[in-house]
Amino acid sequence: MCHACTSHINGKAFSPCSVPVSKIAPDDEITTIEGLPATVGKGLHPMQEAWLDLDVAQCGYCRPGQITAAVANVRQATADGREIEDRDLDEIRNICRCGTYTRIREVIKEGAKNM
Repeated sequence: MCHACTSHINGKAFSPCSVPVSKIAPDDEITTIEGLPATVGKGLHPMQEAWLDLDVAQCGYCRPGQITAAVANVRQATADGREIEDRDLDEIRNICRCGTYTRIREVIKEGAKNM
């Protein structure tokens, strides 16, 4: 429910804690927060860099899930031929214990510029 573990399966966000391993096909590509930089061939993914540059994180509980959800939403918006919009941000349901939702929304828009 918290979505802190949000990862990607074939580029789309999903919550691994709610998907049995038996539902993962051998050819499915799973990407966690640790593997996100490899998708762009850099030390950090642009969304991770934005998170650091804008000093968004407080406790860090939500950070992995927020970042991977944001990347999936930005990729979908780009695939649809548009920029990230508030309606995309409204779809991100990750829980943040510190309540930094306003800063998270701002950083997603900033990170999207470099993706």
